[in-house]
Amino acid sequence: MTTLQTSGAADPLPFVALSDFKAALSIADNDTSQDGVLTNMLLAASSAVQSYIGRQITVADWSDRIRIAHGDRQLSLILAVHPVLSVADVFLDGQALPVPAGGWDFDPLCGILYPSHGPWWWPGRYSVSYRAGWAVPGMVDDGGKTLAVTMPADIRQAVLTAARSFYSAKDRDPLLKSESEQGVGSTSWATPDTASGGLPADSAALLSRYLPSGFS
Repeated sequence: MTTLQTSGAADPLPFVALSDFKAALSIADNDTSQDGVLTNMLLAASSAVQSYIGRQITVADWSDRIRIAHGDRQLSLILAVHPVLSVADVFLDGQALPVPAGGWDFDPLCGILYPSHGPWWWPGRYSVSYRAGWAVPGMVDDGGKTLAVTMPADIRQAVLTAARSFYSAKDRDPLLKSESEQGVGSTSWATPDTASGGLPADSAALLSRYLPSGFS
């Protein structure tokens, strides 16, 4: 039996640049009157998207504690956050394992860490320190240099779609689902499915490939 705990800190930054959101809403970039409100909407939409995916996805330094029970052995250790960018240290029962000459062998996209010697990870308590996740607008490296945005386009589009939905609903009675005006027509609003954490259906549909296997 294998158990895992992970800890780390990710910057609370929206997954979409404020300028892109303002462009989608046809708001001039030099109009800053709503910047605070719009940023909060982007943060809320980003949080909702990450919650729907069900795991952390932004770049940060992480530490996973993985326990392999006595009598078991594993072909690989599965890290909690991916894509994995680098692996710094691996400890077994408090003792640092030597770094292989070519560095740790891992699959970046899946977060799989392969053993450095032999075919197995043996029983014990492992601690793995690593850097993983996608970069979002405004992120900087340890030296203060701006990181190139690597967050996938479909995730950013899901955030933008959700944020636009929040913006459209900001002045609307949340209990009102439709309205009509004689001689003009009628309007109705879609109700987000609670199963998607309140995300619009169009946003949720963009995220299907990032969900855990077997979840829909």
